[in-house]
Amino acid sequence: MAEVIYTTPNMARNTQGEREERIVEIYATSESLRDQHQDYVGTEESSNTLGTESSQQPDPVSPPRCPIRALVVLLGLLSVALLAGLLWLAVQHKAVTEKTVSMDRDLDQHHQRLENVTEQHKTVCMDRDVEQLLQRLKNVTEQRDSLLCKQDCPAGWDKFGCKCYNYSSEWGTWSKIRESCVTRRADLVVVDSKEEMDFINRGYGGNIWLGATYEASEGSWRWVDGTVLSADNPYWRTGKLDGGKDKNCLRRVNEQTNYKWTDESCEDNRYGLCEYNLMK
Repeated sequence: MAEVIYTTPNMARNTQGEREERIVEIYATSESLRDQHQDYVGTEESSNTLGTESSQQPDPVSPPRCPIRALVVLLGLLSVALLAGLLWLAVQHKAVTEKTVSMDRDLDQHHQRLENVTEQHKTVCMDRDVEQLLQRLKNVTEQRDSLLCKQDCPAGWDKFGCKCYNYSSEWGTWSKIRESCVTRRADLVVVDSKEEMDFINRGYGGNIWLGATYEASEGSWRWVDGTVLSADNPYWRTGKLDGGKDKNCLRRVNEQTNYKWTDESCEDNRYGLCEYNLMK
């Protein structure tokens, strides 16, 4: 009985001690589990926080696709707008260039027209000035001729208009008679008009040399002052030249009281009619 009593309290003490140890272990275990739980919770919260921050701040190295697409579209629109602007400027430049060329062409045409008008005006003015000068010269010449024609002819000479006439003082060939006239400051007569021819026919008779000859080098009849004697002149005896080969000098002949002209050999001997011009 006594062993039982003693044994029991020991077992009781042992059981109580084991309980206390178990309680301590349980308590320690619970503390450890709690710490582990807190660590896990903290780690999860940190993970959640990091995930939230990483989702809120995009990676600068790899930007999202949507902003890149927007940027590409924007650049494309800007390129199209720039190209359209360049095309518009090119069209405007071409239009301005064509307009400038057209204006330059019109300006050149206006300048040319102005020059033409100026030249025409100058020509008209020059023509008018020339006409005025010619008219003045004519007036001065007429005044001079009028003054000169008032002079008297030398003694023995007959006056008609502004000319003086007289027979040659010698008998001879056409060339000899002309030389005789020249020594008297005159020349063989040159008939300028019908009135002059009528005056000569009334005052001087006979077959006389006149101051015209045929120049073979030019193929025409000319007066001694250089003017042309027409082959159709009505004073020709047969209405035309006789056309003899050696008949190269002009002579007046009497045809039934009507004086005419004929071509005759220059070597024949005749008298001649000298003419002195007061205006020379």
